[in-house]
Amino acid sequence: MLRRILLPLLLVFALPSLTLADQSCIYRAHSGEMRQVGSIHQVPNRYRSQAQCSDTSVAAPSNHLARPQDIELEGNLRREDMSSSIGRIQLRWPRSVETLFGKNPLRATAESAQVVSRALRTAAFSTPIQSLNLDWQIVFMDANLPQAQIPTQLISNCHPGWMTPPANIYIVGQRVAAGCGGERSSVTSVADSRLAEVLVHEMGHAVEYHLLGDRPQFDRMRAEGFATWFEMHAAEYSSLISATEIRRRTHQLARVALQQSPDRFTFTGSGEDYARASMYFVAVVDKRGVRGLMEVYDLIRKEGVPFTDAIKKTMYWDDRQLAKEVERAVAKY
Repeated sequence: MLRRILLPLLLVFALPSLTLADQSCIYRAHSGEMRQVGSIHQVPNRYRSQAQCSDTSVAAPSNHLARPQDIELEGNLRREDMSSSIGRIQLRWPRSVETLFGKNPLRATAESAQVVSRALRTAAFSTPIQSLNLDWQIVFMDANLPQAQIPTQLISNCHPGWMTPPANIYIVGQRVAAGCGGERSSVTSVADSRLAEVLVHEMGHAVEYHLLGDRPQFDRMRAEGFATWFEMHAAEYSSLISATEIRRRTHQLARVALQQSPDRFTFTGSGEDYARASMYFVAVVDKRGVRGLMEVYDLIRKEGVPFTDAIKKTMYWDDRQLAKEVERAVAKY
C-alpha cells in the first residue's frame, strides 16, 4: 500500500534512445504494473481491449519530450495565466482532468506556489533562491498521453509528474488521483492534496536545478532525495498537505529500504529509494539547518564535488559517521 501511495516522481534531464519494433503496445496487468510489448499479439487476451498500441515506425523519436505548451491535448481545453510569488505560471489542461480533483487544478497549483515561496523565504536558503522568479509552464494530461510527444518509458511507467529545466512541469491526472491501477479517491480534497504534493515535489526539482547554478550535474539519487526532502519541508507551510502524513510515510519507506540493504545503497528509482535518499538531507538539516545544506550545495556548485563527498567535507563526517547520521534520521519517526 505504501509503495502505491508514494509514487516516484521524476526529474528529466536527458532520456536515452530506445530501440522499438514497428508496433508498441502498453497495457496494465492485474498487479497494476504497466507493461510494454512489441505487438497486440503479445498482449494477453484479457487485457487486449484496454491495451494502447501505436505504430512506432511513424512516431517521433522515443527520446523526444515536447514542451508543456506544445503537448497536444484532446477535448475541451482550459488555459490559465496566473501570477504567483515564485513567478508567472501558465497552465493548460483538458476538461476531463477536472473530474479528478476539485473544480480544476488551479487550487492545488496556487497552494503549491504559495507553499514553495513560504518554504524558501522563511528558511536559510540562499538569497537568489529566496527571490526565485521563474516562468513556469505546467500541463495537466489525462490518461490519453500523446505517444509521439512523450518518451515511451515515461508513458509506460507510473510517474505522476515530470520536470524539465528550467521550470517545465508535466502532470498525469489519473496517476495522481488513482496511483498505479488503484481506485481514485471519491473525495476531491484528498485528490487536491495529492496533486499539491506532486506539484511541490516537481517545483522542488526546479529549486534544486537553480541551486546548482552553472553546474547542473545529473545525480538522480541527489535530485530525487532533494525533491522528496523539500516536499516534507515545504508541507510544514501548507494547509492542504499533511506534513505529518508525509513525514510518517517517507520515514516508514526509508526504514524498509534500510532494512532491505543496510550496508549498501544503490538507487534504483523505487519509492523506498526516494525516501532513503531524502534522509541524507534530513541528516544535514537536523545538524546544521538549511544553512548547512546550502553550504553543501555551494561546494557542489563551485567545485563539482559529488553529493555525498560534499556532505562529508561540509559536515566533517567520514563514511561511518555519514551512515550513522542517516540511520538516525530514518529512525526519527
